[in-house]
Amino acid sequence: MAFKSGKTRGFKLALMGATLLTGLSALGVSVASAQDAAPADDTVVVVTGYRGSLQNSTTAKKRAVGFEDSIFAEDMGKFPDTNLAESFNRIPGITIAREITGEGTTIAIRGLGSSFTRIMLNGAAVATGSTGDINTNNSNREVDLDIFPPELFSQLTVYKSAKASLLEGGASGAVNMRQARPFDFKNDRIMYSVEGIKSSLADEGGYKGSLLFSKKFGTFGVLAGVSHQHTVISAEGWESIGWTNPGLSAAQNPASNRNNTGGGNWTIPGTVPAGAGNGLTTGATIDQALLLSLNPGLTIQQIDNALIPRLARPMHYYGTRDRTSGVLSLEYRPNENMRFWVDSMMAQKENDQERTDINLIGRSGQPIPMNMKVDRSDCSNGCVVTEATLANAQYFLEYRPWLEKSKFASINPGFSWQISDTLKWNVDANYTIATFRRDSPTVLVVTKPNSGLTVKYTNNLVDVPVTTSSVDLNDPKNFQWNGGRLNMQSEARQTQTRGLHTDLTWGTSEFNIQVGFAYDDTQRKITPYDNTTPWSNLACGNNPTVNIGGTPCRGDVITGTAAQVNALNSAYSAYPGYGTGYTAGATGMISYQGSAIPQSELANYLTPGPFGYINVDWDKFTAKTNYYQFLDQAPPTGGSNISSPRSYLREKVEGAYIQVNGDRDIMGHRLRYDLGIRAVTTTQIIGGQSSFADPRNTSATTPADGGRYPNIIVFSYTNTKYKNYLPSANFALNVTDNLIARVATSTTMTRPNPSSMLPGLGFGDPSAFQGTLGNASLTPYISENWDFGLEYYTGKEGYIALTAFNKKVNGFTTQLNTTYPFAYLANFGVTYETLGATQKTAIDLRGGPATAQVSLAQQVNVDGLLNIDGLEFSWVQPLGQWWDALEGFGYSTNYTQIKQKGTGAAPAIALGVPETTWNFTAFYEKGGYSIRLSDTYRDGSQASNGNQNGIPNAKLYNESYEQMDLSASVDLKEAFGLGHNLSLSLNVTNLNDATMRQNFQFESAPNWYYKPGTTYMLGVRGSF
Repeated sequence: MAFKSGKTRGFKLALMGATLLTGLSALGVSVASAQDAAPADDTVVVVTGYRGSLQNSTTAKKRAVGFEDSIFAEDMGKFPDTNLAESFNRIPGITIAREITGEGTTIAIRGLGSSFTRIMLNGAAVATGSTGDINTNNSNREVDLDIFPPELFSQLTVYKSAKASLLEGGASGAVNMRQARPFDFKNDRIMYSVEGIKSSLADEGGYKGSLLFSKKFGTFGVLAGVSHQHTVISAEGWESIGWTNPGLSAAQNPASNRNNTGGGNWTIPGTVPAGAGNGLTTGATIDQALLLSLNPGLTIQQIDNALIPRLARPMHYYGTRDRTSGVLSLEYRPNENMRFWVDSMMAQKENDQERTDINLIGRSGQPIPMNMKVDRSDCSNGCVVTEATLANAQYFLEYRPWLEKSKFASINPGFSWQISDTLKWNVDANYTIATFRRDSPTVLVVTKPNSGLTVKYTNNLVDVPVTTSSVDLNDPKNFQWNGGRLNMQSEARQTQTRGLHTDLTWGTSEFNIQVGFAYDDTQRKITPYDNTTPWSNLACGNNPTVNIGGTPCRGDVITGTAAQVNALNSAYSAYPGYGTGYTAGATGMISYQGSAIPQSELANYLTPGPFGYINVDWDKFTAKTNYYQFLDQAPPTGGSNISSPRSYLREKVEGAYIQVNGDRDIMGHRLRYDLGIRAVTTTQIIGGQSSFADPRNTSATTPADGGRYPNIIVFSYTNTKYKNYLPSANFALNVTDNLIARVATSTTMTRPNPSSMLPGLGFGDPSAFQGTLGNASLTPYISENWDFGLEYYTGKEGYIALTAFNKKVNGFTTQLNTTYPFAYLANFGVTYETLGATQKTAIDLRGGPATAQVSLAQQVNVDGLLNIDGLEFSWVQPLGQWWDALEGFGYSTNYTQIKQKGTGAAPAIALGVPETTWNFTAFYEKGGYSIRLSDTYRDGSQASNGNQNGIPNAKLYNESYEQMDLSASVDLKEAFGLGHNLSLSLNVTNLNDATMRQNFQFESAPNWYYKPGTTYMLGVRGSF
């Protein structure tokens, strides 16, 4: 198993809690604060004090029939949580995905990925347009929660067991995010907060602030709130983009088992190139004998199967993020039987960031290994290079501005009418729209080949590999265009949801029947844009006729007579698409004779960087190459730089349900229950770009240049319609007043991932190695669920809960990876002529289109079941109940353990599922003083199936992650009698400076490693 786990953390957890509680006892603060009462009905009462909010959460859990957990406003507002994903992370059974800065993005429940969790805003389905972190391309039903600030929400609820009245679509569970409303508060209220933010890795600080106003005018109430956050981010790390072994030739390894482990993306040249240095003779044959002599102590099998990073690269990610969110809620209660409300929200997030890395070329490179050592003697299943001298090496800089803009808006009107003592009617509608745009161009320049560049490579098997270059990588003069490239790829997304839900309840709390109908319509459109060819032709391709052909960067200056240049101008102006909008931004560019930035001037647009390698003067570069003009006129393309295919999704869902609810006495014991069934009809339309005809393609098999404008796009659609019946039942029995036994059973479903169903072939990989095939025949995931639980309530906010659960998922998918000759792709319209310049180069380095192999991945339903068994334990305990001297002290802890097993011919596995997760929070709150230390942990997990980089046995594994957060505050009014409700706070996230790491097949082969740093927040919070 190639990840590090922490199965023996119990002693550490207990020791940490005991140490903290002992230390806090020394504070000697003696005045207990009064706690507001828990809500008496379904109205949320925002209370002051963390313990008060815990009490509300405990009360809500006790009153629920099924397995539910809630967090109330004080939990969210007073933890150091920057968004709702991190708030959800404090609930048992919840894991979150973190981006490389450490901030949470998406959530998952009980062993299944984020696509299996139904996310609701004010009880209605919600979708966002963003893509997740910088390494993901959320193309399914993931909902990024980093746009939602905790300050504007009053309650978060996680439904772990289904009920018929709950929206379907989450095989693992559902969550609801409830905005604040004016009648949530007993009195009129103004609340504000201001905090300064500083990351340990950033040179500058940021800030965040919020303002919430709530006022009632008799039976009418208004609540308005705004939150703004400006963050200066900085993260550093290391990335490999996979690992690879050399693809030895027959002369280098005549054995029949040559390249038996797969891979082979690193080519050791057949003869010594000029300028290799290191005592190597130019032109000498590099055969088995020479390889063995250059690497004493190794066998040819060890050399053959030795893994190095495809691109060993230190990475730096820095910039600013601005998030502004606002809510407006109107509520009208003309009498005690009627409520009307309109909840609305608008949010915007802008990220202005840069990502830079310096890459030692392993994939498609030709370094010659010398004095190489590996980590094991038996390399039959692969081994890892621990040190080597690499002659004939090259680096390239990859500079990427990372500009993102997200917008989100929602409106949720509704009403509730208690028509009579036995009849109640609820109606709510919803509409959301979200847009997203990412522009992340790449400037890639390369060190000079055959220059004698030698690399000392070291991997101590604990940290990350380190490379030392014989050439100064911070000197712009050491880099060139030849072999480099530009990429201008952008992506726009738009999502939209609308729905209408209504239900009618007849009966009393002792027995009632509930019937309802729901209509939900979700649409999502992803459109990548690309204008790389004309931009690179002009900027560095020595080609002023920017719409004829496509050349990689050379940066040379055209030499020729005026007549020759004029002839090129004439050829360009004769292009049939000129002036129609299909010239892709070429207007006015023809005046350049050669490259806008020739090789002789390249160093003027590069600068020494702060991280030991060069950087790009982006403002100067874009002005010279007219980047923004090309960007504005970029046409749609089939895929983006983060591999998001051009696609369209529409799902129309009609659901109807009937549910029986009861609350009765059974032999002196209270029994509450709900029984029901939900019938759901899904109509699904999925579209994808299956081919793209480029009018600039001048191959013999296509019309002459300009003969097919505008671009001909083949966009195919698949239509699917199916019906599901989803029964459910929940029971809660009061064994005693404080001991509750719960049982739940249900059938839940999640629709198949749209990205896996797209028609045609996606082949946007720059290395032209990995493609994806859609599968329109995928069926929904159906899960049969059982939950058994015991809960003992110890008083106030205290309780102990133990839950066992089982899920049997049918229809789970697995990825099949099959290797084909490149020529096979012609069946899907992909030929050598249709590839981009970078892909053509990669194919050429692997022997050309007649020889190169490619891997195609396709998701398929497996025949067997995925069985998930889990155990959850929670304990919230104020210690003052046991000992008066500990009044104000307490802890909140939860632990989840999951075991999964696939059955059938192709056993499935839920990826990214940690076996063990837990949270532990020790707190002290008394006399206006509050301090909390929270420790969150998740085990390592398998992150991918095999066949990574063409190596069948290579899988990706996440290592364990543990993060500690601190939150401390003092209420000046309660502690010192000063002013209004005013408190000072100090919050620290990632107090232990935790790092994130993923491994490739072996623990000694990191796939990536990120250090997000520690964030400090110092602020003021108050209310009137």
